[in-house]
Amino acid sequence: MSVQNHRFAIPFLIAATVMGISRAQSSAQPDSPPAGEPQASDPLPTGAWREIGPAVFGGRIVDVALYPGDRSSMLAASGSGGLWRTRNNGVTWECIFENEGTISIGDVALDPTDEEVIWVGTGEANNQRSSYWGDGIYKTTDGGESWVMMGLPNSHHIGRIVIDPRDTDRVFVAALGNLYSANPERGLYRTTDGGGTWELVLQINEDAGVVDVVMDSGDSSVLYAASYERLRRAWNFDGSGPGSGIHKTEDGGDTWTRLAGGLPDGDLGRIGLALHGSGPGTLYATVPNMNQVEIEQDPAVSFRTRFRKGELEVREVQKGGGAEESGLKRGDVLMRLGDVDLNSVWSVAQAFGTPSGGEDEKALTLEFTRDDESKSVKVKLSELMRFVPIKPRYRQVGGEIYRTTDGGQSFEKRNKKSVAGSPPYYYGQIRVDPNDVERLYLLSVPVMTSSDGGENWSGNIAGSVHVDHHAFAIDPADSRRLILGNDGGLHQSYDQGETWFHYENLPLAQFYAVGVDMAEPYNVYGGTQDNGTWGGPSRSAQRGGILGHEWYSVGGGDGFYAVPDPRDPNIVYGESQFGAVFRKDLATGASKSIRPRPREGEERYRFNWNSPIVISHHNHEIVYFGGNRLFKSFNRGDDWHVRSEDLSTQDEAKLAGNVPHCTITTVAESPFDPNKVLVGTDDGLVHLTADGCLTFTNLAGRFPGVPSGWWVNRVEFSAHDDQRAWVVFSGYREDDFRPFVYTTGDGGTSWKLITRGLHQAPVNVIREDPVNPDLLYLGTELGAFYSLNAGEDWLPLGEGLPTIPVYDLAVHPRDGEVVAGTHGRGFWVLNVSLLRQLSGEALTSRVHLFDVQDYVRLPSRGNFAWSGDGGWAGRNPPGGVSIHYRLAQDEMEKAVKLEIFNSRGESVGSPKAPSEAGIHSVRWTGGGSGGRFGSRRSSGLSPGEYRAVLGVNKEEYETWFEVRSINPREK
Repeated sequence: MSVQNHRFAIPFLIAATVMGISRAQSSAQPDSPPAGEPQASDPLPTGAWREIGPAVFGGRIVDVALYPGDRSSMLAASGSGGLWRTRNNGVTWECIFENEGTISIGDVALDPTDEEVIWVGTGEANNQRSSYWGDGIYKTTDGGESWVMMGLPNSHHIGRIVIDPRDTDRVFVAALGNLYSANPERGLYRTTDGGGTWELVLQINEDAGVVDVVMDSGDSSVLYAASYERLRRAWNFDGSGPGSGIHKTEDGGDTWTRLAGGLPDGDLGRIGLALHGSGPGTLYATVPNMNQVEIEQDPAVSFRTRFRKGELEVREVQKGGGAEESGLKRGDVLMRLGDVDLNSVWSVAQAFGTPSGGEDEKALTLEFTRDDESKSVKVKLSELMRFVPIKPRYRQVGGEIYRTTDGGQSFEKRNKKSVAGSPPYYYGQIRVDPNDVERLYLLSVPVMTSSDGGENWSGNIAGSVHVDHHAFAIDPADSRRLILGNDGGLHQSYDQGETWFHYENLPLAQFYAVGVDMAEPYNVYGGTQDNGTWGGPSRSAQRGGILGHEWYSVGGGDGFYAVPDPRDPNIVYGESQFGAVFRKDLATGASKSIRPRPREGEERYRFNWNSPIVISHHNHEIVYFGGNRLFKSFNRGDDWHVRSEDLSTQDEAKLAGNVPHCTITTVAESPFDPNKVLVGTDDGLVHLTADGCLTFTNLAGRFPGVPSGWWVNRVEFSAHDDQRAWVVFSGYREDDFRPFVYTTGDGGTSWKLITRGLHQAPVNVIREDPVNPDLLYLGTELGAFYSLNAGEDWLPLGEGLPTIPVYDLAVHPRDGEVVAGTHGRGFWVLNVSLLRQLSGEALTSRVHLFDVQDYVRLPSRGNFAWSGDGGWAGRNPPGGVSIHYRLAQDEMEKAVKLEIFNSRGESVGSPKAPSEAGIHSVRWTGGGSGGRFGSRRSSGLSPGEYRAVLGVNKEEYETWFEVRSINPREK
């Protein structure tokens, strides 16, 4: 018999009761105080999260660092999933930075003299919609066991850290500053005391920070820094400006000079630097030249011809020109003009020559054939040749590579054609081989390489791995060994890019949404940043956990909403960026685009980057989809009906931006009434219809305190009370991180702010527990929270979840589990069967035996099939039945007994029952033993009904539960 006991302290239960753990008790509480003031220190036993992955496709890697002298060790920094370390060349990884204030990373640097000292600059520097802010720079002196925040909390996004190898207390940090707003805390910072104090030594302006910095290896007083001007808004991104440039210091940062000789000025984007050698060495720079140049166009002419098989054929007729007005069409064959046969180049030159024009010009007969029919027209030559002037067209100069060998006094443009990727704000990285000054690597959509100092470039040396590259390291001891990080994870080459190995053991998936089906065990679905839409099991029959091959692709592109049909687990709806909605049949593999299309003459629809899909509670064939209008389908998306006018503000300034905006971001249908629908938009509007979308009421002005125009992240109806609903606003895209969560109890007439206990982090999602109406779950940009009193107070949910953006939550209606879709660490699952019972009599009685969740057995399969130690597996739930009970006070040890009986009344187990005050969790697995490969999971738990009996001082408390098997041989 296998038993596991867990005890949870009781003091908080008393405090919770005083606070009013039930909604009825808390009705007289005052308005919620500002967030950031948690109201209780000892949370209830909410259980431990289990990480289920996937890891098979990785996630965005933004930097890598190699350990000097230890070629088997390296660090990999992810954009939003923390810092990872391997000591065995990637066979296994350990996350050593996951519980700090934020784990979005821009850069990592190893102390060159002490590998125990690591610096981490938080806040991704790639300027994406999902590039999370940081809270400064961190340092560890014990190899990542503990971290200290060293300052620069308002730098938000850090592009590079450089440590002086001669004095490692002297560190430079390239700070980009806010992404969505101007701020003064940006530029190049310097510390000379190991991070104790910081000095801003290079400041450009409040819109331009510093994105890159390199130090002369022979003279640490010489540095080059790349400044970068950019500003993102929810509806527009300006990724360049005159504040971008290259700067140099020769006195350790006290004074700086902007370099100009041979470099472009004006409108420049994100610049990357690479320095080879010392004094002065060779400096390379990748420069996105965003200045406009006129595009060369062919001269304007009325028509163009060519000789084809000895005939003069019209190949092009200018719209509005004289040839069109004279009746010529493409494909006509010109035979004769006046008295000149058009049968040679010379005759054409003679016939058309230079038109004389003027009043005395005579009309000529132009003879031609069309479809073998002879035709002629009388026309003056000047009229025939009249053309419409061509409007000038412009383009950006594009990506350029510059090199200087004289310390920046003069730069030479090296590339012949535009290089680097689009959009340039997402890349901006160049590397030079430490053993070959002519060999360069340029990161963009592909990885390009040059062997002649940037004059000529290859197409792509990493065609076998994911695109969109951000991190690159060259082993100084062997230039053939390359480390590459991109949106698809981490890769390594041992032959200078000829072949690549992809690490499938880094669980860094960046999910935007989560959906669950009703299969048994249920499956989890979600869309990811640049890795498509994926599905996989919530638990596995594999004893080692959920393996990589158990995950499967549902759709490509950037994935977002993934919604399984609750009646048919083979049908999944998904969406890729900006409204590319589809329906996938997993049984047949067929995928169908079901994107709504405007009718002829109707304005184009607008769709959000992350457009919402909702299946009706009342009819699984009814689907809602949000654009700038609300769409509704009665046949699973095959046909769409426009159910609203444009529900956004239609702000002309925002519509003129380069990012689709003024769109619907969230939709909810009432579980009580299919005619009642809530809609939220990215420009701050919330609409309610109660008549099946015939009319909509704009609820603007009913949410006290929320700034105008803020993004609506979520609307949600209660499944317990038809007058109850919630709305979540986000200031993420305003660089304002206050939480705003509102609830209504009167059908939307009035709304109340409910944020007491929340941290300073925008909120993404709110969910209601389907069993306990007072239990709510919240996903924020820094983790998950719960409330047991309908939102009056919030506490962190579960144990073990990193400081990670929780983009979405799903509460499984059957299995009592919450699934978190995180943006950076994949899916996490938490069992809440106990949490949803922690109210009322359960917290006030002397003894309480909680209901026991039924247990489902899976057919057991082998482990990793001798595949080595490099695989990663998602965690299965622990085997066995969990029995929870609460004692209000310490009891005598012999006075507490727990016994399990089968349906025939026979005792089949008597696990040890703790007698101390508190909530206890006893896991009963029934025992059993196996052979060489261990016991089958819960082999002692035979299918059937069981009764748990808790005896305390001769009083008995009992509850029934069932063990079921989905193995046909055991049913």
